[in-house]
Amino acid sequence: MSQADWQFEIVSDEDAFRALQREWDDLWASAHGQYGQSFSVCWLAWQHVAKPRGRRLRCIVHRENGRLSMVWPLVTYRRLLWTYLCPLSPEAGDYTRVLVAQDHSAPALIAGAWRTALRRCGADFIKLPYVDEGSDLHAVASRERHVMIAARTVAAFAKLRDETEWDTFCKTLGTMSGKKPGALERRLSKEGQLTVRLTEPGDTRENATLVDWILARKRAWGDRVGKRGEWLDSPHYRDFLVNLLCPANGRAMGRLFVVTLDGVPVAATVVGVGMTCVDGLIASFDARYAKFGPGSIVVEHVIKWAFDERLNVDFGVGAERFKAYWSRNNITGAWSAQIANSPWGVLAFRSKKAARALARHVTQLRGLLSGQRRGASTFAPNDPGGERALELPLNPS
Repeated sequence: MSQADWQFEIVSDEDAFRALQREWDDLWASAHGQYGQSFSVCWLAWQHVAKPRGRRLRCIVHRENGRLSMVWPLVTYRRLLWTYLCPLSPEAGDYTRVLVAQDHSAPALIAGAWRTALRRCGADFIKLPYVDEGSDLHAVASRERHVMIAARTVAAFAKLRDETEWDTFCKTLGTMSGKKPGALERRLSKEGQLTVRLTEPGDTRENATLVDWILARKRAWGDRVGKRGEWLDSPHYRDFLVNLLCPANGRAMGRLFVVTLDGVPVAATVVGVGMTCVDGLIASFDARYAKFGPGSIVVEHVIKWAFDERLNVDFGVGAERFKAYWSRNNITGAWSAQIANSPWGVLAFRSKKAARALARHVTQLRGLLSGQRRGASTFAPNDPGGERALELPLNPS
């Protein structure tokens, strides 16, 4: 291990982690940190998600002349015989980012943090969800030899901070499904008393009730479309959201927007608030009002609020049409990867891959033998659903 590697410290004690708050806050402010990079959010993620699930802290920090210059909060957990390392987060589709001072040393600090994660955290596997394409972290991680899984998705980002007039900005958007901004709200308002508002951060009762409402509608939506992440049923994630909106101490790092019709919720969303950007976290709507687009109405109010506060909007990953519309097609990429980081991890990966390949070949052989017994022909070389399809590689996961 080089002397440079020793300059990186791994904080694994909860009290020592909490003691970082003041200088972490200073770094976050000077680096114009994102919502998920703040100490407050990471502390809530530790208290309400990671710690209850038995994770162990592995927070990598670096100091320059005694001053905090980089923080990368990670956790480890065991699955069967293997140790996994992943970012400390609410574990609900969050980005993987390193908080680092924005100067010429940033690439070297991120490379050093990556080496520290590889060599000193005792992980057999490293999981990196949603790393920004083209970032310094993406550059160092993508060079690893044993990348088991690598999947790209898209994300959208609305640059609002340089805009000066809302009406002028809206004119650059065109229409979505034939509708201009404001049209859906005017339509739904004909059905009753329509209100769109921000909840009060101190109103724990209302915020908790609306979080439960969002999660229930989101679960119903997931069942309809066949998409249901583990976090949707997690009481830990639910508690994280409530405490994000109603913290015991400090300012709220999340805000909740709700659309009501005659006093009854029809759409709501929770967003995270960083130094220069709003992050979309979770949103849902009452399916009975789907034709009125209540989800689009609440998104429009988030955009307008962010515009007035001179904040950009990060819509998160996903190719939904409204994200491209409001971002004016400012689409970026995000990569998720799982990397084998020890001989034991590589062996597990290769064994799993070999077992799946063997199972595939056994299935193919059974099919061939069954076909021959029935007098059927084997696959023809030009059969698009036959031999060529069988030669396609399987996902190594």
